[in-house]
Amino acid sequence: MGWTMNILDKVIGWVSPERALNRIAAREAIRQYDAASMDRLSSDWQPAYGTAEQLATGARDLIRGRARAAEMNSDLAESVVTALIRNVIGVGIKPQAKVRSGKGKLNTNLNNKIEKAWAKWTEAENADVRGMSNFYELQSIALRRMLYDGEILVNKTAQGEYLPLSIQLIEAENIGAVSLQHGKNNIINGVEVNEYGRPVAYHVYQSDPMGLRSFDALRLTTNQAFLLFKPTRTSQLRGMSHLALVLRRIHDIDEYMDADLIAARVSACYSAFITSQNSARQTAMLPRDSKGRPNMTLAPGMVRHLSPGESIEFADPKRNAGTASEYSATQTRRISSGLGMSADIVARNISGNFSAARQNLLEDQKTFRQWQEFVIAHFCMPIWKAFIDALYLAGELPSDYLANKDKYQEVSWLAPGWSWIDPVKEVSANKEAIKSGLTTLEDVCAASGRDWEEVLEQRKLEQDRAKELGVLLDYSSELQPLMDPDSDNNVQQSQEGADG
Repeated sequence: MGWTMNILDKVIGWVSPERALNRIAAREAIRQYDAASMDRLSSDWQPAYGTAEQLATGARDLIRGRARAAEMNSDLAESVVTALIRNVIGVGIKPQAKVRSGKGKLNTNLNNKIEKAWAKWTEAENADVRGMSNFYELQSIALRRMLYDGEILVNKTAQGEYLPLSIQLIEAENIGAVSLQHGKNNIINGVEVNEYGRPVAYHVYQSDPMGLRSFDALRLTTNQAFLLFKPTRTSQLRGMSHLALVLRRIHDIDEYMDADLIAARVSACYSAFITSQNSARQTAMLPRDSKGRPNMTLAPGMVRHLSPGESIEFADPKRNAGTASEYSATQTRRISSGLGMSADIVARNISGNFSAARQNLLEDQKTFRQWQEFVIAHFCMPIWKAFIDALYLAGELPSDYLANKDKYQEVSWLAPGWSWIDPVKEVSANKEAIKSGLTTLEDVCAASGRDWEEVLEQRKLEQDRAKELGVLLDYSSELQPLMDPDSDNNVQQSQEGADG
């Protein structure tokens, strides 16, 4: 092994031979990796050193500003974002209260009471501190700002006439960008952290709708507010726009398509040029337009004889019209894949055969489910817990709430589902899975975004109404009432059945 020592190695070797040896060994180890090579082919390959906040501090605001510019001007960027919002949030991720009695059975009366109160609270005048958006619209706004801005601060205020709770969404630029100290805690980019790097508070500036900010920072503890973002590193305290990876490509494709459009317009405007060797007197006799310029129009099927000494040349702008569509499709695929989606769902252009379309859709659904689980865990659940707390403060829950908060806060969430690709096969598979005990009706209904209890209630309603009208419903099986083993009426019903 041909180890070489530079001047620094030799100097260190005089003081500490062991450290000099370690330096040489480390340098030689690096050379074994192609990704660590330093040659003319990798001279423009810049490494990224530092913590997440060190790398993002100088770039976060610029990237967020460019992402917002794309939001206002790029149909491609908006198509990507709306595809996620449409499939993750849809009409809203809705809760089902799951409070159980001491015997483990669902407390139907209390659950219905909680869900009725929730339906009222989610109205715009109650859920939104501004009174402009209902709770499910706030879900869409929060996800949109996460995608474009990278983050959104959610403040659980005590405002509200119906319940002492309403939501305030604070945009990223209002979070303090200074790095200071608060007691023993450090404030890094507006996030106050303890000695373990755990956020304990957020320092924000108040601003009016026109963006005028006060310089008095407001301290919001993590009990009151939470920052909604998706970290990718353990040292990350603030969010980065989820379009950061593809934003440059979105800008380039928009510029390319604009340039291609201009080229097409130029090509359509100039059709032919006439060159003439005629005298000035002959030229002066040519028809002219309103600005005095010689004018000779062309029309479909027209035949015009030129004067002696004149010739015609047709414009032929060099434009590769066929490459624009191919370039756009290629870049759209790369942009979509960079965000975990297929190009078909972004461009709303289902191409290829059935199997390929089905595989793309299944992979897209995995991405959407991940986002749904994130929104439920980090946005819906904190607000649901705050709602249950507010319901107790309003005197709507039993007095043992404080001792059994987990019991009263139990909930399941119904996220939007997706249409079946092959309804016949999937319905048949679900039916067999339920019969064999591999799944439940609740799971099957939840996959399509429906409440299983509402499905059963609606089916019972339809069957009863059909019997009243004398209409035969083609159900494979009819809903039958089951005897409650705990009911005293069972003996009487059984006896009546035996006598009858």
